Amino acid sequence: MAETTTVVRPAAAARPYARAAFEDAQTAQALPVWSDLLQTAATITAESALYRLLGPWNPQLRGEQKADLVAGLCRDARGGAELPEVFVTFLRLLAENHRLHMLPSIAVVFERLRAEAESIVRAELISATTVTDAQRKRVIKALKAKFKRSVVLDCRTDEALVAGAVIRVGDLVIDGSARGRLDKLAMALSQ
Repeated sequence: MAETTTVVRPAAAARPYARAAFEDAQTAQALPVWSDLLQTAATITAESALYRLLGPWNPQLRGEQKADLVAGLCRDARGGAELPEVFVTFLRLLAENHRLHMLPSIAVVFERLRAEAESIVRAELISATTVTDAQRKRVIKALKAKFKRSVVLDCRTDEALVAGAVIRVGDLVIDGSARGRLDKLAMALSQ
């Protein structure tokens, strides 16, 4: 008899947990707090040694111990500030369901839900040289017009682009870099 296997992508598996966290945070009007907590927990659990320790493949620690470890590290990362009990309960739920290692994916999905609820588009501008304030403002204005939402623009430089820039908004990539044009030219020549 043939055996079927279902592959679940991390974002898909993270979605119900992120949605539950988002709904709790939205109800409590605590979206920024939850964003901060999830980002902190995601950064902690993404560290390779902790990732291996917290995963379902490690039976040395019980779920509650794993959740308490993450909560303690989050508390330390936040200068000893107490965590909301609902967040600690959320961590325990994740641990119980062997999903603590998915906190980075949960945080990403949570941020998407938050951006959508707040009508915000997150964009990334990668340029070959440092972007001036005037250039930044023009890009934000153009993206606001295109998406009809507020825009949060993160800028960084990448000298490998040679010249120009790349803008990423979700799955949309606008490549106006010299490297991108050279890659297209090389592809056209190879065909």
